Amino acid sequence: MPTTRSLTGRRRSRSGYALLACGLVGGLAAPAAVAASPGTQTGQTGTSVSEQRQPGPAAPRGRVGLWTSVNSGSPNRAYHGQTDDIARVGKRDLRNNRELNGVWRSFITMGAQDLHRPGTIRKAELRIRNATSQSCAPYNVEAWDTGRVYPSTTWHKQPRWYRLLSWVSPSQRPPCQNRTLSFDVTPSARAAQQNRWPSMTLGLKAANERSSDAYKTFNPSTARLVVTWG
Repeated sequence: MPTTRSLTGRRRSRSGYALLACGLVGGLAAPAAVAASPGTQTGQTGTSVSEQRQPGPAAPRGRVGLWTSVNSGSPNRAYHGQTDDIARVGKRDLRNNRELNGVWRSFITMGAQDLHRPGTIRKAELRIRNATSQSCAPYNVEAWDTGRVYPSTTWHKQPRWYRLLSWVSPSQRPPCQNRTLSFDVTPSARAAQQNRWPSMTLGLKAANERSSDAYKTFNPSTARLVVTWG
């Protein structure tokens, strides 16, 4: 699973366990994938590309890895570097801006070289700021373990969505945005440590891709991987 993470700092948790904070190095926006959290209908929309799980190049220390978005409304368009610092998830349905319409999914590559040290990873969290929300409806956002992404990644050429790692139900109290969400991605971090992958890629998607009320945007530049060591 390709991605790049880089170390941005270490600190101690209140419990005394060491925390490792890793940040991202690049930027792309990606479309959301179908949800699989409890109580929601699941199903894959779009085409996944089969691939070998080979790691991509490591990102420079202290920088963010490649991130991008994909959109079912423009299935052959690559959005890498074209959406500023906005990663979209969920269905967009606008009358005055049809260019943004469709189902969005996003992918973030995190550097994993800082995980290649002795010790036990107790927990690893992807923390990222939820910039905007279409509504305060209780729709989950999911984090997945995915294959690697490229600047040429499109809706029709998405990486494989391997497994659901965790989901978050954002606050239902207004303004329901400008808040940092934390996703448990421990299995991916442990796999990166055990296999010494230089990077890992995480996919974000709306659990419900049929309702435009589930649409949200995130700021990839705020993404961090926070690791608690045992």
